[in-house]
Amino acid sequence: MRSTRVAALLVLSFGVGSAQTPKRPKPPLPPAPTSYTIEALTVEGNHVYTAEQILAVAGVRAGQLGGKTEFEGARGKLEATGAFDNVSYHFAPSHDGEGYDVVFEVAEIGQLYPIRFEDLPASDDQLRAWLKQKDPLFGEKIPATKPVVARYVAWISEFLAAHDDHEAIAGKLTSPVGSEELTLLFRPAKTRPSIAHVLFTGIGDVPSGPLQTAMYAVAIGVLYEEPRFRLLLDSAARPIYEAHGMLRVTFPKIDIAPAKDVDGVSITVQVAPGPVYKLDRVAFVGADYSRSEWNNLAKLKTNQTVNFDEVKAVQDRIRVSQRRVGHLDATSQVKRDVNDAGHTVSIEFQIDPGPLYTLGKVDLVGLDLETEPEIRRMWGIAPGKPFNVEYPDHFLSRVKEGGVFDDLKSTRAETKINAKAHTVDVTLYFNK
Repeated sequence: MRSTRVAALLVLSFGVGSAQTPKRPKPPLPPAPTSYTIEALTVEGNHVYTAEQILAVAGVRAGQLGGKTEFEGARGKLEATGAFDNVSYHFAPSHDGEGYDVVFEVAEIGQLYPIRFEDLPASDDQLRAWLKQKDPLFGEKIPATKPVVARYVAWISEFLAAHDDHEAIAGKLTSPVGSEELTLLFRPAKTRPSIAHVLFTGIGDVPSGPLQTAMYAVAIGVLYEEPRFRLLLDSAARPIYEAHGMLRVTFPKIDIAPAKDVDGVSITVQVAPGPVYKLDRVAFVGADYSRSEWNNLAKLKTNQTVNFDEVKAVQDRIRVSQRRVGHLDATSQVKRDVNDAGHTVSIEFQIDPGPLYTLGKVDLVGLDLETEPEIRRMWGIAPGKPFNVEYPDHFLSRVKEGGVFDDLKSTRAETKINAKAHTVDVTLYFNK
C-alpha cells in the first residue's frame, strides 16, 4: 500500500512541475539569401559591342549583390535597347562558394547603318557627342530597329529642346544622293519643300538666260535637299561655265527662303566663276587612228578659250566614227590636265573601241527571184567584214534614188546584234 501511494505522489509531483516550467518553442530559421556578391561577370557572343558597353547598359557590375531578380532586370534592359536579337544569362556559385559567377550571352543585330543628320539646328559633332553621352552602345554604325530609332529621335529632340528648338524629328533609312549605301537619317519630320525659284548672283560674264533655263528644266518642282541640288548644279549649271572656259567655277553659298507667290522655296545660288582657261594640248589614246586623222575629227583649236561643249561634241564624233568601222560599243573618257598657274588645260581623249562587230547574214524580204540577185550584187559589205551601222539605211537610199524599182513604195532595214558572237544580221524589207 505504501509503495502505491509513493508512486502516485511522484506522478503528481512530475505533473505539477511540468505545468510550472513549459518547454520553449525553437526560433524560426532565417530565410535563405537570394542575392550574393557578384564575383565575376562575362559577356559572350558579342562582336560589335564591347563587354564594358553591354554591362553598362545592363546596369550590373562585379562586387555588387545580385540574384535572379537583378539578372532578369539586366536582361530586360539589354533587350529593350533593340540592339540584340537575343539575350540570355546563367549563373553559378563562384569557386570559393562566397558569390556568383555570371555570364550574359547576346546575339547582336547583324545589320548596322551609318547615321547622318540633315537640316537640324546643331552641328554633326554636337549631336554625335550628345548621343555618345546618352547611349553606351553608340558607334559609327547602329541598328535601324524601331526601339533604336525611337530612342535616338527622343534624345535628339531632347538636345534640340534644350536649345529652344521643338520641331518634330524623324529617323529613317535612306540612300544619300549619289550613293547606294543605306544610312539612318535624322531630320525634321516635315516634308521637304519643293523648289519654286532658282536665282544666281555673281555670275560673271556668263549670260543669265541659259543658267535660268538649264536649272528650271531640272530643278523646279523637285523636293529641296542640298546634296541633290548641288548635283543638279554640277549637271546643269557647271557645263555652261565650262563652255566659257571657267573650269574652276564653284557655288560657295546657297540661300533658301520661302517663296512669296507659291508653296515652295526660292533658292539663291552664289557663284564664284574663277579664271578663264585656254586649251594647251590635245591627245588621243586607245584607238588605231593617226594623229592627223584624230585632229581633223576633233577640230579643236589650241591657245584659245577651251569650250567643253565642243569637247563633248568631239566625243560624240569619236563614237560615230568608231561605229562606222565596226566598233559598236565604243566609248571615250576625257582626262584633264589643268595648269592653274598658267590657266591652261590639256585634254586627252581616252578611247575604248570595244570589240569589233562583223556582218553575219543579209536577208531580203519582198523581192522576187529576178530582183533579189541584183540587190545582193549591189550590197557592199561581205559577211565577216567589219559592220558599219549606217550602211543598211545608206544602201536603201541608194536603191531608191537609183531607180532600180519603178514601183517601190517603201523600204526599211532591221539589224539584229549578237553581243556574244560580235556579229550583226541585217534584214532589208522592200514594199512594192
